[in-house]
Amino acid sequence: MLEPRTMSQAPVTIRRGHRTDFPLLLQLLEPTTLPENEKAQVRYWRRVASSPVHDFYVAEQEGSVRGMVLVSYIRGLTTPGWQAILDLVAPASALREVGPLLLDFAKIRARQRGCQQLTVWHMMKNQAEELSTLFSQAGFLHSGEVLSCALQ
Repeated sequence: MLEPRTMSQAPVTIRRGHRTDFPLLLQLLEPTTLPENEKAQVRYWRRVASSPVHDFYVAEQEGSVRGMVLVSYIRGLTTPGWQAILDLVAPASALREVGPLLLDFAKIRARQRGCQQLTVWHMMKNQAEELSTLFSQAGFLHSGEVLSCALQ
């Protein structure tokens, strides 16, 4: 019989997010990150999670949420087609394992929508250094405060 520490962990699965996943998001964020009005939070969240201009996915492992990614798609005035903007949420303890999986998944989804680039405009302040390393390793380049990754 294998010792518990030598057993491999269950794989991380990525599933489409749902409007009802708001409590899972709250588990990942610091309590002070979102506004205090819970009704407004839930209403905002349901609009974001159910909008067809977003790809929202949840990473789970052994029944617990490990991270979330949201890719928003916009049309620009000067370039034809869609542009992709990424938002990633994962606790520092899961970032090394789950972060690359979610970023790769987001890149695939953005390519499928015909995007040429995936952009990140902000990072969680308490994880800025870890996220910067993660994004750099995933091929994102800094351009001022914006990180961008070519998809072709």
